[in-house]
Amino acid sequence: MRRTNTRTLCAVGVSLAALMGASAAVAQTAPAPQAAAQDVAQDDGAATVDDIVVTGFRSSLQQALSIKRREAGAVDAILAEDMADFPDQNLAEAIQRLPGVTIDRVNGQGTTISVRGLGSDFTRTRINGLEAQAASGGNRNRSFDFSMFASELFNSIKVRKTQSAEIEEGSLGATVDLQTGRPLDFGGSGLNSALSVQASYNDLSEKTVPRLAGLLSWSNEDRTFGALISVAYSERSPILGSFNTTRWQSGAINPPIPAGKTRADYPNYPYGLGQNFASCIPCTTTAQRDALLSAYYPRIPRYTLGNTQEDRLGMTGALQWRPSDRTEAVLDVLWSRFNSELESPNIEAWAFSRANVNNVVVRDYAIDVEKNILSYGVFDNMLVRAENGFTRNESNFYQASLNVRHDFTDRLHGNLKVGANRSEARTPLNVAYAFEAAGVNGYTFDFRENDRAPRINYGFDVTSGQRFTLVNATRSNGGGNFDNKVGAGSLAYDWSDSLTFKVGGEYRTYGFETFGLTRTKTNPTGADRLTGVDSIGRVVSIGDGVKAGAGSDLSFIVPDISKIANFLSFYDDPLVANRSEREVDETDKGVFVQADFNTTVAGMVLRGNAGIRYAQTEVTAKGWQTIAVGTPPVTTYDYVTTENDYDDVLPSFNLALEPREDLVIRLGAAKVMSRPTLGDLTPGGSVSPTTRTVSYGNPLLDPFRATNYDFSVEWYFQNEGLLAGAVFYKDIDSFITSETVGIPYNQLGLPNELLQGAANPTDIFQVTRRLNGAGGALKGIEIQYQQPFTFLPGLWSNFGFTGNVTWVDSEVSYGTAGKNRLTGQSKNTANATLYYEDGPFQARVSVAHRSQYLLSFPGANGNSEEGVNDTTNIDASMSYEFTPNLTFSLEGINLTDEYTDRYVDVSDRVSDYRHTGREIAVGLRWKY
Repeated sequence: MRRTNTRTLCAVGVSLAALMGASAAVAQTAPAPQAAAQDVAQDDGAATVDDIVVTGFRSSLQQALSIKRREAGAVDAILAEDMADFPDQNLAEAIQRLPGVTIDRVNGQGTTISVRGLGSDFTRTRINGLEAQAASGGNRNRSFDFSMFASELFNSIKVRKTQSAEIEEGSLGATVDLQTGRPLDFGGSGLNSALSVQASYNDLSEKTVPRLAGLLSWSNEDRTFGALISVAYSERSPILGSFNTTRWQSGAINPPIPAGKTRADYPNYPYGLGQNFASCIPCTTTAQRDALLSAYYPRIPRYTLGNTQEDRLGMTGALQWRPSDRTEAVLDVLWSRFNSELESPNIEAWAFSRANVNNVVVRDYAIDVEKNILSYGVFDNMLVRAENGFTRNESNFYQASLNVRHDFTDRLHGNLKVGANRSEARTPLNVAYAFEAAGVNGYTFDFRENDRAPRINYGFDVTSGQRFTLVNATRSNGGGNFDNKVGAGSLAYDWSDSLTFKVGGEYRTYGFETFGLTRTKTNPTGADRLTGVDSIGRVVSIGDGVKAGAGSDLSFIVPDISKIANFLSFYDDPLVANRSEREVDETDKGVFVQADFNTTVAGMVLRGNAGIRYAQTEVTAKGWQTIAVGTPPVTTYDYVTTENDYDDVLPSFNLALEPREDLVIRLGAAKVMSRPTLGDLTPGGSVSPTTRTVSYGNPLLDPFRATNYDFSVEWYFQNEGLLAGAVFYKDIDSFITSETVGIPYNQLGLPNELLQGAANPTDIFQVTRRLNGAGGALKGIEIQYQQPFTFLPGLWSNFGFTGNVTWVDSEVSYGTAGKNRLTGQSKNTANATLYYEDGPFQARVSVAHRSQYLLSFPGANGNSEEGVNDTTNIDASMSYEFTPNLTFSLEGINLTDEYTDRYVDVSDRVSDYRHTGREIAVGLRWKY
C-alpha cells in the first residue's frame, strides 16, 4: 500500500489546475475494464482513506498509467472502457490524444498518424503482434490507414516511442500495437456480450447514418478455453465544402529554354500569365505591366462541394487456449472492408491553367503588395469549364495470426508467432467529364475582402448549358495489393530473479504491386462532342456547403454522371493499360539478443534492457521504363527488374531508475532504420539513350537511418495522477532526396537492353533520381499531466483532467532545395480532456491542437513552400447508465466545424480551405 501526503497533493493539484488554461494541454483518451484503486492514505498518523472502486473512463486512464509505469521504455497506452466500447469513433482520433502524436485527416476523419514529428511512413503498426499494412483508396506507400477499421474492434493501443532489440526494426518514429479482443480478457465464465447502436447526423450533409457494433464471447467453466467474435458496421456521409486555387503562379515565371532548343521542341512547356495576355486595358506604363506580370495569380480558383458516402464493415474472431499457467495459444483473425464514393462537381475559369492561350484581356485588376498576388481582376476572352467526377474506392484487409507462449521450465520460456495479412486497395471506377465555354467576357475574382472566401462571378448564366460543349471524358480503374507473411520466435531464460536473457529472430516477406487501366477522349468529335449540353447536364447548388463571397456564382450546370454514361460511345471502348504497374518484393530477416534486468542500486530500483539486433533486407523492384531513341524520338516501353540488399546492426538500451516509489527516470538510446517508401523504390521512369538522360525512382536506395536518444522523468504523485516530461533527439544519418547528376549508365542497376544500341553502358548519363542524401536532426520536448480532482470539495471532486503538450523542431537536407524542417511535422501539438464522472453519469470534452506543418519544400511554380495552417478540433461526449446493462450516449465530433486551411508560400496564399461539418451521434449500449 502506497502512502501519500494528501496536503502535498492538494497543493500540487491546485497549482496544476491553475496552469490548465495556460497550457493548451492534453488528452490521453484511454479506457478499459473496471479496476479497484489502490489504497490512498495520509502520513503522520492520519486516518486511512477507504478503498475506492474506480470505473469507466477513470479506470481506463488508471490502467493506461499502470502500463506506462511498468514498461522499461517510453510507452503510452489507450484502453477500451468495456467490451467493444472504445472512447473514439476512429482509431487515429483516439491515438492523437497521446503525447507526441498527430493525425492527418481525409474527408473529415483521421487516417494516418505522425509520432514526434516523423510522418506515417516512419511508423510501424502491428495488429495482434503481426506487422500490418492497411491501405485504402489510392494509398501506395508504407503508411498505415487507421480509417480502415472500426474502433470497436479493438480493446487496446500501445505506442512504443523507444526501441528495444526484441522489437522488429523498421521505425524511426514509433511502433504502434493494436490488440483486438480475446475471450479470456473478460471476467467470469460462460457468455459475455455487448451491443451498441448509434445514429450519427452531419449538419452539413443533413444526413443521418447508422453505426452498429456487437461482441459475443464464451469461455468454459475453468476458463481454459474461449471463443470470441465481434462485428462492427458504420456509415458516414460528410460533405466536402471548399474553396481552392489548385496553385498560384507568377506570369514572370518561365524557365529558360535550354541552349540549342526552341519552344517548338517543348510543346508542353509551362507558360505564365504573360503569354496568356492579349492586352491589359488599365496598363498605361511598362511598370504597371511588369508589376502585373510579377504578381502571382490563382491558376484555377473555384468552389467545390464533394458528396461522400462511406461504409465500413469489420469482423474479428479469436480462439484462446490456456490449459495451464505455463501454456497459452491464441488464434486471431481479422477482416475489414472500407468502401467510399465521391462525386465532385465544380466550375472554374481554366484559361490561366492552359499553355499558349494568348488571348486573355485584363479589363481591371488590383495587386496585394504584401502577398504579391492579383487580389482582384476582371477578364475577357476566358475559358470556363464545368466539371464533374465520380470515384469509387474499395478496400479490404485480411489477417490471421497464431501466437503461442510456453514455459518449458520455471526459467525457460518460449514464444512463437506466425501469420499473414493482405491489404487490397481498389479504385474500380473513376470517371471525369468536362463542359467548356470559350470566349467568356466579364469573368471576375475578388480576394480583397476575404481571401479564404473570395467573390467569383463567371460573367454569364452558368446554370444554362447553351454555351457549353462536352470536351473531355475519362474513365479508369486501378489498385494495389500489399502482402505480408511473418514467422518469428524467441526464447527467454531467467538467469536469476533479476536477470533474463532473450534470443530470437524473424523471417518476413513483403510484397507490393500496383496496376491501372484508363481511357480518355479529349475534344471528342461527332455525336460525342455535343454542343448545348442541357440534355446531359444537371444544375447543382453548393451555397449551403461553402463559405463564399457575396455575389459568387454558386449554382451551375455540370455533367450528369448517370445520363452521360448512356450517351458517350467511348464507353464501348476497352480500357488500356497505362503502364502504372510496379512491384516491390522484400525479404527481411532479423535476429536479436537482449538482456532484461531488474535490480537495486544504492537502494533504488533499476530496471531495463540492453541488446542488439541484426537485420538483413533483400529488395526486388520492378517498373516500366519509357525509352526514347532517335530524332525525332521513337518511344518504346520495357518492364525493368532491379535488385538490392543491405544490412543493419542496431544496438539499443532502455533504463528505468526509481529513486523513490513514486518517481521513474528513464533513459533510452537506439540505432534505428526505416525502409524507403514504395514510390521511391520503383525503377519506373524514362530513358533516352540519344540524349543520354534518365529519370526514375531508385531501387538501390538504402534505408533511412538514425540514432535516437530519449530522457524522461515521470512523477506518479497519486493514484491516477501523473506529471511527466520527456526530451528526445533523433540524429538522422541519411535522408532520401532528389538530384540530377552525371553517372555512368552501368552504375544505375538498369539493364543494358534499354540502350537499344544507341549508347554504351559506360557513357555518362544525366540522371534525375532519388538518392540517400545528407541527414539532419530532430529534437523535441513532451509534457504530460493527468489527475482526478478528488482533492476538491463537493461536485468539483468528480472532475479530472488529462493532457499533453509537445514541441518538435527539425532541420534536414532536401538536396538542392536546401534545408528545412521535416514535411508533415508540426512544431507544436497539444491535447486536453476535461472529464466528469459521478455514479451513472459521465461526460468529457477533448481538444486537439496542431500547429502549421509543411507538405512540400520548395513549393511548385516558384512558391517557397506548401503546407497546412493550424487546426484545433473539439469533441465531446456524455453517457448515462440506466442500469448496469444499459447505457445511453451522446457524442459531438468536430463541434466547431474546423476548417482545414492549406496554403502555399510564406505569404500564406490560399490553396484549399475545406470543412466537413459537425457530427452528432446518439446511441444505446447493452451488455450482458
